Amino acid sequence: MNDGVSSIFDALRYNTTAQDTFISEIIRIIDEHPWAAGVDIDLEMGGGLEHRAASNALFSRIYNTVKAKGKLMNVCLPAMSSMGGSVGGENWCVYPDIDNYCDTAAIMSYGMAWAGSAPGPVSPKSWLDEVYDYAATAMTPSKVFLGMPGYGWRWQIDHTPAPGEYRGTSQTYYGALYWLDGIYNHTGDAPPQPFIPFAAYWDDVNKTPWAMLHVYDYLEAWDYISSQNLVRDQYGAAKYATMYTKDQVVEFDGIVVDRDAYPDVVNEGAVWGYEYSYLTDPQSSLSYNFSVPASGTYDIVAQINFPWFNKNAIGFKLDGGTVQVESESRLWWPYWRRNTWIKIRAGISLSAGSHTLTLTGGVSGAMFCGFRVCSSFTQAPSVGEATYTLSPRHFVDKEGNQASPAGGFVLTVETLRRDPDSALAFYDDFRDTAVINTNFYSIVSGSWAIWRPETELSRPYSQLEGSGDFALAGGGYGDVNLRARFAFVGGAGGKTGIYRGDVSLVLNHATQALELYQGSTLKGSFAMDINITPDDQIRTAPLQHTIEMRIRGSSVRVYSGSARTLRFQATITPGTGGIGIRSERHCKCDLLRLGDAWYYEPSERLEITLPDSTTLDVGRISRTGVTWDSEFQMFRVDSDIEESETRTESISAEFDFMHSNELNLVCGGDYTVTVKAHDINIWLGRLFLGDADGFSLLYYTDVDSLVYFANQAAYRWGLRGLAIWSLGQEDLRIWEALPRLA
Repeated sequence: MNDGVSSIFDALRYNTTAQDTFISEIIRIIDEHPWAAGVDIDLEMGGGLEHRAASNALFSRIYNTVKAKGKLMNVCLPAMSSMGGSVGGENWCVYPDIDNYCDTAAIMSYGMAWAGSAPGPVSPKSWLDEVYDYAATAMTPSKVFLGMPGYGWRWQIDHTPAPGEYRGTSQTYYGALYWLDGIYNHTGDAPPQPFIPFAAYWDDVNKTPWAMLHVYDYLEAWDYISSQNLVRDQYGAAKYATMYTKDQVVEFDGIVVDRDAYPDVVNEGAVWGYEYSYLTDPQSSLSYNFSVPASGTYDIVAQINFPWFNKNAIGFKLDGGTVQVESESRLWWPYWRRNTWIKIRAGISLSAGSHTLTLTGGVSGAMFCGFRVCSSFTQAPSVGEATYTLSPRHFVDKEGNQASPAGGFVLTVETLRRDPDSALAFYDDFRDTAVINTNFYSIVSGSWAIWRPETELSRPYSQLEGSGDFALAGGGYGDVNLRARFAFVGGAGGKTGIYRGDVSLVLNHATQALELYQGSTLKGSFAMDINITPDDQIRTAPLQHTIEMRIRGSSVRVYSGSARTLRFQATITPGTGGIGIRSERHCKCDLLRLGDAWYYEPSERLEITLPDSTTLDVGRISRTGVTWDSEFQMFRVDSDIEESETRTESISAEFDFMHSNELNLVCGGDYTVTVKAHDINIWLGRLFLGDADGFSLLYYTDVDSLVYFANQAAYRWGLRGLAIWSLGQEDLRIWEALPRLA
């Protein structure tokens, strides 16, 4: 074994002297231990698929050496769900190749959860299903041992660890029992924290036990008593809530006029109605008469909708005065393409009696939906919130006495934050209608249509399909962030991708590369696997390829994959033009997203209102080299850099924990907590109210877990057996539970 030191693995593969020494040592050790059945090879941290050939050559040489000595060879292999499907970056390992160079293989399918991860099953069932569905077909099943942990982990979640420290502490099975029996506690296994026995829960999704230690109340995200804009969803066994949009929250004080969009006077070149009116000719006008009861200072607030990027200005005159144009030049956020209240006259003095507001000028198609006159108006974007009731109750300690914290409580909120994304301007997953919306799109060339299944679902999975040029309406787009997701069936070759003007980013199946062009000039490329989906899977399980380009002046950055990984950067001649999809071959597209090239939408900040009515602001990450828009909680990078360069704090792709200060609560009481999001797309998980002296989540493996997966190994996948890491840590009842072989 190399103890996970990658430089050792590299030396064995690429340094002839090191490899020769290694082989000679294997021969020496075998000769010194003739009673041994063979050798076990455990090489880890081997890197990507580019090391496949060198790794195979090494394993082949080891295997041939061992077999020449008449011995057996076992290999310990990383868990793979497909070729290139390692969660730990061990993509050097290709199961069908290694199958030729071993007598048996123990797959190390443990460690999905570890000391530095979010709490959870060490070997979740969904992961094991993926790994062994693949392994049983990619290798000889009778060679394969299913790897299971004999151990577990306890993660302390009452505080944030110091830099360089982890929450998790490894536990043997019997160490876990000591916690459940009340022998251990979080204050050095001594007072002041009481010694309390706890019952474990059985996670029937992942087939594993787990426990909450010194947690006095526990709520899932769905257990709210009230909510605003909350969307409930589930990922595996984890229930969460999130918010996807920002809505305008408005307050009007002293409304004296409330008018719809139906005008009093109409000139030619206008379309009008009660719900909205707009000018088809900017030289036309619509007039609205109104009266105020008393002289005073008023706000005049219009409800406006800018339906598209080139319909983003609208003009008003008050009592025949000069035209005031309200416009919105910011590309980002579809906030403007919904009915939005905008203050068009602030603190203006109006005399008692009649007045006239005239809609005139601006841009044809900008929509007017009515107006109000009031003493004052305020507005703010709102994401959403949820309110919960915490109900701490006494436990019973080992002596049979009621137990509660020696001090106070801490509230821990489980959240999943995300890397900021480009501030959203337009999004389409083609699920809303089976007809291409010509208000938004134009078919420049070729043939395009939307495939939508016959179903009662309101928004079923759908695909835009076709070839040619498919463009967003309008033109003159400059700096943009453009993303799309494609799948392909067999047939003629050709390039498929996205474009802005003469700059295009394409997937080239012939070259197996992601390529950036300006006109016909190749500006950069990145080698990648571009797969064809079988015809019978294209609607249900397409092999998808996400690509993205960010254009800032003469700088273009290219990204790919669901994690939006930067692949390369290129320089172009600045220019503008239309944007959309360009494909030389028939393609399927299920996502087209336009974002701002400079502004970012974070997904990190929450505000928690505690039982004493104080508020706790958590999650916001400190950044440099950015300018904040405090109204919309977005930021703009000040120079052409990656967003990740503006911060030193990384954002985990897993659930993390936000903590309150110490709370003086009493067991038996009921307390209200509100969690408010300031950013979209944060996942809100569980709420834990625990002992301020320490509380933990414990996941471990017991005999029921091991027997379940032993049966799966034997009767589902036909594998050789179990491999437990490591012997001596496991629930010893497993040896009584396994079948006796004759």
